[in-house]
Amino acid sequence: MTPFGIRKRIKAALGLGSPKAEIVRFPITYVLPDGTEQVVQAEERYTVLMASQGLASPISTGRRAGGTCPDGYCDLCRVEVIDARGLSEMTDYEQKVMADHTAGMPHEGRPRAAAPAPGPNTRLACHARIIGPGATVKVAALVDFEALRGEEDGW
Repeated sequence: MTPFGIRKRIKAALGLGSPKAEIVRFPITYVLPDGTEQVVQAEERYTVLMASQGLASPISTGRRAGGTCPDGYCDLCRVEVIDARGLSEMTDYEQKVMADHTAGMPHEGRPRAAAPAPGPNTRLACHARIIGPGATVKVAALVDFEALRGEEDGW
């Protein structure tokens, strides 16, 4: 390949290059804390948490600015699955994360209080991946941007 990608440009101009991969999106329905429903078109393999960025306010993880923990172990993005069509299967790791939090195991070197036991339809939004259409999840809390704003003087 030349430094300027000339061959690639010529092939593209002649229609000989490889076709661009089409982005596949699937609808996912979020039942918000106030009971309203909102549908987001999410890219295939996005997590339920990632797809919630399409909402006016994403799923709250209890972390600063709605961020996620680096290891997916905090168990703060629980959602209740109403319709599992289009979601990946729960992994053993996801089950372990919820079980460890229920037992009060520490996270990131800090102790934490025991969480309520997960229900049969509880999933972690950062682990559940969208693999097809039809999923519906009930969200317990959304990010409260007003609470993140801080004080008027910047502190």
